[in-house]
Parts: sequence; C-alpha cells; structure tokens
Amino acid sequence: MDDVFVPWPRFDRRAYLLLLDDQQRLFLCGACCRGWTVPQVRLDTGADYLRQATMFLRDRFGLCNPRFSGLYGVHQSPPDAPWESDRPTTSRVLIVRVSTQQAEAARGMGSSHALWPVQQLRRRRREIFPEGVVLLTTGYAEGWLPDGPLELM
Repeated sequence: MDDVFVPWPRFDRRAYLLLLDDQQRLFLCGACCRGWTVPQVRLDTGADYLRQATMFLRDRFGLCNPRFSGLYGVHQSPPDAPWESDRPTTSRVLIVRVSTQQAEAARGMGSSHALWPVQQLRRRRREIFPEGVVLLTTGYAEGWLPDGPLELM
C-alpha cells in the first residue's frame, strides 16, 4: 500500500482545551459540522503541548499566563487506525482555569461562543465534540477525578 501524502508540517497531535471559569462553566465554540466543540490546537511532532496551548490562548483569546490543571486526558490512536495523517495521532485534553471576566471576554469575541454550566453540559452532552469532554469536565468540576494523566479511550 502506498503512503498517504501529508504536506509538512505533519500535524499528528492535538490539544483540546477545556476552559472552565470561576462559576464552573465550560467555554464552547459553535462549529458548522459537529455542533459544539472546545477550542483545539493542532501540533506537529516536535511541538510542546503546554507551550503551544499557551501561545494559542494568548493569540486567539488574549489569555495570558493560563492556569493549567494537573488533570489532563491522553488519547493515542491505534497504529492501524491513523486519524487525519499517515501515522498514529496523540491527543491531550487540557483543563484551563480562567476567571469569569476572562471567560466573558472570550465569549464576546464571537457570536458562536457560549459558556455552559455543568447541568447544561449533562443535558446536551451528545452535542459536544470530542466525545467524553462532558465526563472529564464534570468529574473535574465536582472533584471526583484526581490530578494527573487520565487515559481516554
């Protein structure tokens, strides 16, 4: 089988950013194809997750010195099921604490942005991509998930 051509840089990693404000509301972006999603950063092989996420948050939403949680999700695609690339991909879901004012300012940057509290997340969980974001968010907000890496299936 021939290799699939992917132009450089080869974005084979992603960071999904769960921005939670002081009121435990999750920042969501309206997406044209999948409903609601969390902000995401595409990274190439050599890039550092936290560094790239920090730069993205500063450049896109004006958030300087973001506070990352100790809890994060990790997902590795199987070698026989590469995603958007010619090789396996790795994704991380990073929780970022923001103030209510920062969240409101970010929401005001576009009509397709929203802040949903935990109750609304649970009711509308099937509308949010990637799958599993609601469980990770509610577990963190309610304090029943410990800090550290959490493998996502």
